[in-house]
Amino acid sequence: MRLLAALLLLVSALAQEYRALPGADTGLAHLDRSYALVYPAERPRAVLLFVPGLLGGSTNFALLAERLKALDPSLEVWAWERRANGLEDRQGFLQADPLAYYRNLKAPDLSPLRAWGLEVHLRDLDLAVEEARKRGPVVLLGHSLGASLATLYAWLHGEKLGGLVLLDGSLGLVQVSREAFLEGQDTPFGRLPGLKALLAGEASPVFGAFLTPKDLALAEAEAYLAAKRPEEPVPFGPYRATREALALLRVDDHYSLFPVFSVSAGRAWAREGLSLLGLLQGRLVLTVRGPRDGLVRWRDTGEATDPRAFLRAYARPETGFSEWYFPYRLLLEIGGYPYVLPGLKPRALPYPVLALGAGRGLFPDPQGFRLGEVFPGTPAEAKVLPGLTHLDLLTEREGRTAGLLLRYLQDLGLLGPGGPP
Repeated sequence: MRLLAALLLLVSALAQEYRALPGADTGLAHLDRSYALVYPAERPRAVLLFVPGLLGGSTNFALLAERLKALDPSLEVWAWERRANGLEDRQGFLQADPLAYYRNLKAPDLSPLRAWGLEVHLRDLDLAVEEARKRGPVVLLGHSLGASLATLYAWLHGEKLGGLVLLDGSLGLVQVSREAFLEGQDTPFGRLPGLKALLAGEASPVFGAFLTPKDLALAEAEAYLAAKRPEEPVPFGPYRATREALALLRVDDHYSLFPVFSVSAGRAWAREGLSLLGLLQGRLVLTVRGPRDGLVRWRDTGEATDPRAFLRAYARPETGFSEWYFPYRLLLEIGGYPYVLPGLKPRALPYPVLALGAGRGLFPDPQGFRLGEVFPGTPAEAKVLPGLTHLDLLTEREGRTAGLLLRYLQDLGLLGPGGPP
Protein backbone atom coordinates (compact mmCIF):
# COMPACT_ATOMS: atom_id res chain seq x y z
CA MET A 1 0.00 0.00 0.00
CA ARG A 2 2.84 2.37 0.82
CA LEU A 3 4.38 1.83 -2.63
CA LEU A 4 1.00 2.36 -4.31
CA ALA A 5 0.51 5.59 -2.36
CA ALA A 6 3.96 6.80 -3.41
CA LEU A 7 3.23 6.03 -7.06
CA LEU A 8 -0.11 7.84 -6.93
CA LEU A 9 1.62 10.84 -5.34
CA LEU A 10 4.21 10.88 -8.12
CA VAL A 11 1.55 10.66 -10.85
CA SER A 12 -0.35 13.50 -9.20
CA ALA A 13 2.82 15.58 -8.94
CA LEU A 14 3.56 15.24 -12.66
CA ALA A 15 0.02 15.94 -13.91
CA GLN A 16 -0.21 18.99 -16.14
CA GLU A 17 -2.69 21.02 -18.14
CA TYR A 18 -2.39 23.66 -20.85
CA ARG A 19 -4.36 26.85 -20.17
CA ALA A 20 -5.23 30.01 -22.07
CA LEU A 21 -4.81 33.16 -19.97
CA PRO A 22 -6.22 36.70 -20.39
CA GLY A 23 -4.01 38.99 -22.47
CA ALA A 24 -3.62 42.69 -23.20
CA ASP A 25 -6.38 44.17 -25.34
CA THR A 26 -5.05 44.92 -28.83
CA GLY A 27 -8.42 44.71 -30.55
CA LEU A 28 -7.99 41.07 -31.65
CA ALA A 29 -10.02 39.07 -29.15
CA HIS A 30 -9.04 35.69 -30.62
CA LEU A 31 -5.32 36.50 -30.19
CA ASP A 32 -5.36 38.60 -27.02
CA ARG A 33 -4.29 35.82 -24.70
CA SER A 34 -1.14 34.11 -23.50
CA TYR A 35 -0.79 30.52 -22.33
CA ALA A 36 0.68 28.40 -19.56
CA LEU A 37 1.58 24.75 -19.15
CA VAL A 38 0.52 24.26 -15.53
CA TYR A 39 1.73 21.59 -13.13
CA PRO A 40 -0.94 22.05 -10.43
CA ALA A 41 -0.74 21.44 -6.71
CA GLU A 42 -3.78 20.57 -4.62
CA ARG A 43 -3.08 23.31 -2.05
CA PRO A 44 -0.07 25.22 -3.38
CA ARG A 45 2.19 27.03 -0.97
CA ALA A 46 3.83 28.93 -3.84
CA VAL A 47 3.70 29.26 -7.62
CA LEU A 48 6.91 29.28 -9.68
CA LEU A 49 6.20 31.05 -12.99
CA PHE A 50 8.75 30.37 -15.74
CA VAL A 51 9.35 32.89 -18.56
CA PRO A 52 11.08 31.38 -21.64
CA GLY A 53 13.81 33.04 -23.68
CA LEU A 54 14.24 33.86 -27.37
CA LEU A 55 12.34 31.30 -29.48
CA GLY A 56 11.53 29.37 -26.31
CA GLY A 57 8.27 27.57 -25.48
CA SER A 58 6.80 26.06 -22.35
CA THR A 59 8.35 22.60 -22.62
CA ASN A 60 11.80 24.19 -22.32
CA PHE A 61 10.97 23.78 -18.64
CA ALA A 62 9.26 20.38 -18.68
CA LEU A 63 12.09 18.34 -17.16
CA LEU A 64 12.86 20.96 -14.53
CA ALA A 65 9.17 21.35 -13.66
CA GLU A 66 8.68 17.59 -13.33
CA ARG A 67 11.73 17.31 -11.07
CA LEU A 68 10.56 20.19 -8.86
CA LYS A 69 7.07 18.73 -8.56
CA ALA A 70 8.42 15.31 -7.66
CA LEU A 71 10.61 16.84 -4.96
CA ASP A 72 7.92 19.07 -3.46
CA PRO A 73 4.27 18.50 -4.53
CA SER A 74 3.19 21.63 -2.60
CA LEU A 75 4.85 23.77 -5.29
CA GLU A 76 2.73 24.71 -8.32
CA VAL A 77 4.69 25.36 -11.52
CA TRP A 78 3.54 27.47 -14.48
CA ALA A 79 5.54 27.48 -17.72
CA TRP A 80 4.40 30.58 -19.59
CA GLU A 81 4.04 30.93 -23.35
CA ARG A 82 3.74 34.28 -25.11
CA ARG A 83 0.74 35.16 -27.25
CA ALA A 84 2.43 34.28 -30.56
CA ASN A 85 2.04 30.61 -29.66
CA GLY A 86 -1.62 31.05 -30.52
CA LEU A 87 -0.61 31.39 -34.18
CA GLU A 88 0.98 27.94 -34.34
CA ASP A 89 -0.72 25.22 -36.34
CA ARG A 90 -0.18 22.14 -34.18
CA GLN A 91 -2.52 19.90 -36.18
CA GLY A 92 0.52 18.19 -37.69
CA PHE A 93 1.19 16.35 -34.44
CA LEU A 94 -2.14 14.59 -34.85
CA GLN A 95 -1.12 13.26 -38.29
CA ALA A 96 0.62 9.96 -39.05
CA ASP A 97 3.61 11.87 -40.47
CA PRO A 98 4.06 15.29 -38.84
CA LEU A 99 7.28 15.85 -40.81
CA ALA A 100 5.42 15.68 -44.11
CA TYR A 101 2.79 18.06 -42.72
CA TYR A 102 5.31 20.69 -41.60
CA ARG A 103 7.38 20.56 -44.76
CA ASN A 104 4.40 22.36 -46.27
CA LEU A 105 3.80 24.71 -43.35
CA LYS A 106 1.86 27.77 -44.48
CA ALA A 107 2.36 31.04 -42.63
CA PRO A 108 -0.65 32.52 -40.83
CA ASP A 109 -1.46 36.22 -40.91
CA LEU A 110 1.59 37.71 -39.20
CA SER A 111 0.56 41.36 -39.37
CA PRO A 112 -0.60 41.47 -35.68
CA LEU A 113 2.99 40.82 -34.59
CA ARG A 114 3.96 44.36 -35.61
CA ALA A 115 1.98 45.62 -32.60
CA TRP A 116 3.25 42.99 -30.15
CA GLY A 117 6.15 44.75 -28.50
CA LEU A 118 7.45 45.17 -24.99
CA GLU A 119 4.44 46.95 -23.51
CA VAL A 120 1.97 44.34 -24.80
CA HIS A 121 4.06 41.46 -23.45
CA LEU A 122 4.61 43.12 -20.07
CA ARG A 123 0.84 43.56 -19.79
CA ASP A 124 0.33 39.91 -20.80
CA LEU A 125 2.84 38.84 -18.17
CA ASP A 126 1.15 41.01 -15.53
CA LEU A 127 -2.19 39.35 -16.27
CA ALA A 128 -0.52 35.92 -16.05
CA VAL A 129 0.99 36.84 -12.68
CA GLU A 130 -2.42 38.01 -11.46
CA GLU A 131 -3.94 34.66 -12.46
CA ALA A 132 -1.12 32.77 -10.72
CA ARG A 133 -1.49 34.90 -7.57
CA LYS A 134 -4.96 33.44 -7.14
CA ARG A 135 -3.17 30.17 -6.37
CA GLY A 136 -0.42 31.44 -4.07
CA PRO A 137 2.63 33.74 -3.77
CA VAL A 138 4.36 33.99 -7.16
CA VAL A 139 8.09 33.67 -7.78
CA LEU A 140 9.04 34.75 -11.30
CA LEU A 141 11.84 32.89 -13.08
CA GLY A 142 13.19 34.11 -16.43
CA HIS A 143 15.55 32.09 -18.64
CA SER A 144 17.87 33.77 -21.16
CA LEU A 145 15.99 36.63 -22.86
CA GLY A 146 13.12 35.77 -20.54
CA ALA A 147 15.33 36.96 -17.68
CA SER A 148 15.41 40.41 -19.33
CA LEU A 149 11.62 40.43 -19.55
CA ALA A 150 11.32 39.23 -15.94
CA THR A 151 13.71 41.98 -14.79
CA LEU A 152 11.67 44.69 -16.52
CA TYR A 153 8.52 43.24 -15.00
CA ALA A 154 10.10 43.32 -11.53
CA TRP A 155 11.04 46.98 -12.05
CA LEU A 156 7.39 47.71 -12.90
CA HIS A 157 5.52 45.40 -10.52
CA GLY A 158 8.07 43.90 -8.15
CA GLU A 159 5.70 44.28 -5.22
CA LYS A 160 3.38 41.65 -6.77
CA LEU A 161 6.07 38.97 -6.58
CA GLY A 162 7.39 36.86 -3.75
CA GLY A 163 10.78 36.30 -5.39
CA LEU A 164 12.79 36.57 -8.60
CA VAL A 165 15.20 34.15 -10.29
CA LEU A 166 17.37 34.80 -13.37
CA LEU A 167 18.62 31.71 -15.24
CA ASP A 168 21.61 32.45 -17.48
CA GLY A 169 20.17 35.78 -18.56
CA SER A 170 20.07 39.41 -17.52
CA LEU A 171 18.88 42.78 -18.72
CA GLY A 172 21.46 44.12 -21.18
CA LEU A 173 21.94 40.76 -22.87
CA VAL A 174 20.67 42.52 -26.01
CA GLN A 175 21.48 46.24 -26.30
CA VAL A 176 20.93 48.68 -29.17
CA SER A 177 21.64 52.37 -29.60
CA ARG A 178 18.79 54.80 -30.26
CA GLU A 179 19.85 55.08 -33.91
CA ALA A 180 20.01 51.30 -34.35
CA PHE A 181 16.67 50.95 -32.57
CA LEU A 182 14.98 53.29 -35.01
CA GLU A 183 16.97 52.79 -38.23
CA GLY A 184 18.47 49.28 -37.93
CA GLN A 185 22.06 48.08 -37.97
CA ASP A 186 24.42 45.74 -39.79
CA THR A 187 25.58 42.63 -37.91
CA PRO A 188 27.70 39.57 -38.80
CA PHE A 189 24.38 37.80 -39.45
CA GLY A 190 23.06 40.40 -41.83
CA ARG A 191 21.12 43.62 -41.40
CA LEU A 192 18.67 43.82 -38.53
CA PRO A 193 15.90 46.32 -39.30
CA GLY A 194 14.84 49.11 -36.96
CA LEU A 195 11.44 50.05 -35.63
CA LYS A 196 10.67 52.44 -38.51
CA ALA A 197 11.09 49.72 -41.16
CA LEU A 198 9.11 47.25 -39.07
CA LEU A 199 6.13 49.57 -38.61
CA ALA A 200 6.22 50.61 -42.28
CA GLY A 201 5.86 46.97 -43.32
CA GLU A 202 9.33 46.91 -44.88
CA ALA A 203 10.67 44.18 -42.57
CA SER A 204 9.36 40.82 -41.44
CA PRO A 205 7.48 40.95 -38.13
CA VAL A 206 8.95 37.54 -37.21
CA PHE A 207 12.47 37.11 -35.90
CA GLY A 208 14.05 34.58 -38.24
CA ALA A 209 17.70 35.56 -38.49
CA PHE A 210 18.82 32.04 -37.55
CA LEU A 211 15.83 29.72 -37.70
CA THR A 212 12.62 30.10 -39.67
CA PRO A 213 9.21 29.06 -38.29
CA LYS A 214 9.35 26.03 -40.59
CA ASP A 215 12.77 25.07 -39.16
CA LEU A 216 11.38 25.17 -35.64
CA ALA A 217 8.23 23.23 -36.57
CA LEU A 218 10.29 20.52 -38.32
CA ALA A 219 12.64 20.27 -35.33
CA GLU A 220 9.72 19.61 -33.03
CA ALA A 221 8.19 17.10 -35.46
CA GLU A 222 11.47 15.23 -35.76
CA ALA A 223 11.90 15.11 -31.99
CA TYR A 224 8.28 14.05 -31.55
CA LEU A 225 8.74 11.05 -33.85
CA ALA A 226 12.08 10.20 -32.23
CA ALA A 227 10.51 10.22 -28.78
CA LYS A 228 7.76 7.85 -29.94
CA ARG A 229 9.94 5.54 -32.05
CA PRO A 230 13.61 6.13 -31.08
CA GLU A 231 15.08 2.98 -32.70
CA GLU A 232 13.14 3.20 -35.95
CA PRO A 233 15.38 3.73 -39.01
CA VAL A 234 14.89 7.07 -40.74
CA PRO A 235 13.31 6.19 -44.10
CA PHE A 236 15.25 8.80 -46.08
CA GLY A 237 18.35 10.83 -45.31
CA PRO A 238 22.04 11.35 -46.00
CA TYR A 239 22.95 8.36 -43.83
CA ARG A 240 21.20 5.42 -42.23
CA ALA A 241 20.35 6.40 -38.67
CA THR A 242 17.79 5.85 -35.96
CA ARG A 243 15.23 8.60 -35.48
CA GLU A 244 16.76 9.28 -32.07
CA ALA A 245 20.27 9.76 -33.47
CA LEU A 246 19.19 11.98 -36.34
CA ALA A 247 16.98 14.18 -34.15
CA LEU A 248 19.64 14.72 -31.49
CA LEU A 249 22.36 15.35 -34.08
CA ARG A 250 20.27 18.03 -35.71
CA VAL A 251 19.34 19.62 -32.39
CA ASP A 252 23.01 20.10 -31.62
CA ASP A 253 24.34 20.79 -35.13
CA HIS A 254 21.53 22.74 -36.78
CA TYR A 255 19.01 24.07 -34.30
CA SER A 256 21.33 24.97 -31.40
CA LEU A 257 22.66 28.09 -33.23
CA PHE A 258 25.95 28.17 -31.28
CA PRO A 259 27.77 25.69 -28.99
CA VAL A 260 26.57 27.58 -25.92
CA PHE A 261 22.98 26.64 -26.87
CA SER A 262 23.68 22.94 -27.35
CA VAL A 263 22.53 20.16 -25.04
CA SER A 264 24.99 17.82 -23.33
CA ALA A 265 23.13 14.63 -24.20
CA GLY A 266 25.77 12.16 -25.45
CA ARG A 267 26.98 11.54 -28.99
CA ALA A 268 26.26 9.63 -32.17
CA TRP A 269 27.81 6.17 -32.44
CA ALA A 270 29.17 6.10 -35.97
CA ARG A 271 32.31 6.15 -38.11
CA GLU A 272 33.36 7.77 -41.35
CA GLY A 273 34.52 5.67 -44.29
CA LEU A 274 34.87 5.46 -48.06
CA SER A 275 31.91 4.59 -50.26
CA LEU A 276 32.56 1.45 -52.33
CA LEU A 277 30.05 2.64 -54.91
CA GLY A 278 31.91 5.93 -55.17
CA LEU A 279 35.24 4.15 -55.67
CA LEU A 280 33.74 2.03 -58.46
CA GLN A 281 32.76 5.28 -60.13
CA GLY A 282 36.29 6.62 -59.75
CA ARG A 283 35.40 9.12 -57.03
CA LEU A 284 36.45 9.47 -53.39
CA VAL A 285 33.18 9.75 -51.48
CA LEU A 286 33.09 9.76 -47.69
CA THR A 287 30.10 8.20 -45.96
CA VAL A 288 28.94 7.88 -42.38
CA ARG A 289 28.20 4.39 -41.10
CA GLY A 290 27.05 2.91 -37.86
CA PRO A 291 28.92 0.10 -36.09
CA ARG A 292 29.46 -2.92 -38.37
CA ASP A 293 27.79 -0.93 -41.17
CA GLY A 294 24.59 -0.78 -39.19
CA LEU A 295 22.46 2.20 -38.25
CA VAL A 296 24.01 5.32 -36.78
CA ARG A 297 22.81 5.25 -33.18
CA TRP A 298 22.84 7.67 -30.30
CA ARG A 299 24.85 6.76 -27.23
CA ASP A 300 24.01 8.14 -23.80
CA THR A 301 27.48 8.86 -22.40
CA GLY A 302 26.19 10.02 -19.03
CA GLU A 303 26.54 13.72 -19.78
CA ALA A 304 24.37 16.40 -18.22
CA THR A 305 21.07 15.65 -19.96
CA ASP A 306 19.29 12.33 -20.48
CA PRO A 307 18.76 12.22 -24.28
CA ARG A 308 15.47 10.32 -24.26
CA ALA A 309 14.00 12.45 -21.50
CA PHE A 310 15.00 15.52 -23.50
CA LEU A 311 13.25 14.25 -26.63
CA ARG A 312 10.11 13.43 -24.69
CA ALA A 313 10.03 17.02 -23.42
CA TYR A 314 10.99 18.60 -26.72
CA ALA A 315 7.62 18.37 -28.44
CA ARG A 316 4.11 17.55 -27.32
CA PRO A 317 0.94 17.81 -29.38
CA GLU A 318 -0.58 20.78 -27.57
CA THR A 319 2.55 22.82 -26.84
CA GLY A 320 6.18 22.70 -27.75
CA PHE A 321 9.77 23.59 -27.09
CA SER A 322 9.93 26.67 -29.30
CA GLU A 323 7.98 29.78 -30.27
CA TRP A 324 7.77 29.59 -34.05
CA TYR A 325 6.58 33.16 -34.62
CA PHE A 326 8.70 35.18 -32.20
CA PRO A 327 7.78 38.89 -32.63
CA TYR A 328 10.83 40.78 -33.86
CA ARG A 329 9.45 43.92 -32.24
CA LEU A 330 9.70 42.30 -28.79
CA LEU A 331 13.38 41.48 -29.30
CA LEU A 332 14.08 44.98 -30.62
CA GLU A 333 12.26 46.70 -27.77
CA ILE A 334 13.86 44.61 -25.04
CA GLY A 335 17.23 45.73 -26.42
CA GLY A 336 15.96 49.31 -26.66
CA TYR A 337 13.80 49.40 -23.54
CA PRO A 338 15.07 52.87 -22.45
CA TYR A 339 13.46 54.35 -25.59
CA VAL A 340 10.18 52.47 -25.08
CA LEU A 341 9.79 52.93 -21.31
CA PRO A 342 12.02 55.92 -20.54
CA GLY A 343 10.78 56.28 -16.97
CA LEU A 344 11.65 52.72 -15.99
CA LYS A 345 14.70 52.55 -13.72
CA PRO A 346 16.55 50.02 -11.52
CA ARG A 347 14.92 49.55 -8.15
CA ALA A 348 15.29 47.67 -4.91
CA LEU A 349 13.09 44.64 -4.35
CA PRO A 350 11.61 43.55 -1.01
CA TYR A 351 13.03 40.02 -1.31
CA PRO A 352 16.38 38.46 -2.30
CA VAL A 353 17.17 37.77 -5.96
CA LEU A 354 18.83 34.56 -7.15
CA ALA A 355 20.82 34.31 -10.40
CA LEU A 356 22.12 31.00 -11.77
CA GLY A 357 24.62 30.83 -14.62
CA ALA A 358 26.12 27.92 -16.57
CA GLY A 359 29.84 27.24 -16.81
CA ARG A 360 29.48 26.79 -20.59
CA GLY A 361 26.59 29.22 -20.95
CA LEU A 362 26.03 32.95 -21.42
CA PHE A 363 27.04 33.91 -17.88
CA PRO A 364 30.01 31.77 -16.77
CA ASP A 365 31.04 34.54 -14.33
CA PRO A 366 28.68 35.48 -11.46
CA GLN A 367 29.73 39.13 -11.83
CA GLY A 368 28.20 39.19 -15.31
CA PHE A 369 24.70 39.43 -13.82
CA ARG A 370 25.47 42.91 -12.38
CA LEU A 371 22.84 42.34 -9.72
CA GLY A 372 24.00 45.31 -7.63
CA GLU A 373 23.37 47.66 -10.55
CA VAL A 374 20.09 46.13 -11.68
CA PHE A 375 18.57 45.78 -8.20
CA PRO A 376 20.42 48.28 -5.98
CA GLY A 377 20.08 47.69 -2.27
CA THR A 378 18.59 44.23 -2.79
CA PRO A 379 20.10 41.10 -1.22
CA ALA A 380 21.23 39.00 -4.16
CA GLU A 381 23.20 35.85 -4.86
CA ALA A 382 24.71 34.69 -8.14
CA LYS A 383 26.01 31.16 -8.67
CA VAL A 384 27.46 29.35 -11.68
CA LEU A 385 26.94 25.62 -12.21
CA PRO A 386 30.13 24.31 -13.82
CA GLY A 387 30.06 22.03 -16.84
CA LEU A 388 26.56 22.95 -18.01
CA THR A 389 25.44 24.69 -21.19
CA HIS A 390 22.68 27.28 -21.48
CA LEU A 391 19.96 24.62 -21.98
CA ASP A 392 21.48 22.09 -19.58
CA LEU A 393 20.38 24.35 -16.72
CA LEU A 394 16.81 23.38 -17.58
CA THR A 395 17.31 19.75 -18.54
CA GLU A 396 20.24 18.33 -16.56
CA ARG A 397 19.61 14.99 -14.90
CA GLU A 398 21.50 15.57 -11.65
CA GLY A 399 18.93 18.08 -10.40
CA ARG A 400 21.39 20.78 -9.38
CA THR A 401 19.17 23.58 -10.73
CA ALA A 402 16.09 22.15 -9.03
CA GLY A 403 17.91 21.78 -5.73
CA LEU A 404 19.07 25.39 -5.73
CA LEU A 405 15.59 26.62 -6.66
CA LEU A 406 13.97 24.66 -3.83
CA ARG A 407 16.53 25.98 -1.36
CA TYR A 408 15.81 29.54 -2.53
CA LEU A 409 12.05 29.05 -2.10
CA GLN A 410 12.64 27.59 1.35
CA ASP A 411 14.83 30.55 2.31
CA LEU A 412 12.01 32.87 1.21
CA GLY A 413 9.74 30.99 3.62
CA LEU A 414 7.44 29.88 0.80
CA LEU A 415 8.18 26.17 1.08
CA GLY A 416 8.87 24.11 4.14
CA PRO A 417 12.38 22.93 5.03
CA GLY A 418 13.40 19.33 5.03
CA GLY A 419 13.22 18.66 1.30
CA PRO A 420 16.27 17.83 -0.78
CA PRO A 421 18.88 20.62 -0.70
